[in-house]
Amino acid sequence: MGATLAVLVSCAAPPMVMAEEHGQEAVEDLEKAAQDSAKGSTSKAAKELNEAEKHLIKENKAHPYAEPMKQISGDAPKAEADRKAFRELKKAEKDAKKKVAGDAADEAKKALSDIKEKEKAP
Repeated sequence: MGATLAVLVSCAAPPMVMAEEHGQEAVEDLEKAAQDSAKGSTSKAAKELNEAEKHLIKENKAHPYAEPMKQISGDAPKAEADRKAFRELKKAEKDAKKKVAGDAADEAKKALSDIKEKEKAP
């Protein structure tokens, strides 16, 4: 029984570690994008925002969380924070491509805040 449990735990650990790595890389990319947007380097920020989005998608694939069938406000805080992060990320990407640096920086910071909120959520 103990050996079976150890095998199950060891098999489950790598996806969790991968998810954490992707989450950390997304945070780092968003921080860089916010800084670059604030400096006016929107083309560089757009690339970093795109990378952050890829890392968030990989994080969600490596460690998916279940949403309830019937959505009740506040019932799935991780899912809600994730939706907000992707929404802000898309806005930031559009503004970076349009060369609207200030707005892209603000939206990247909001997406970063949403990701940190997701990490803290139960």
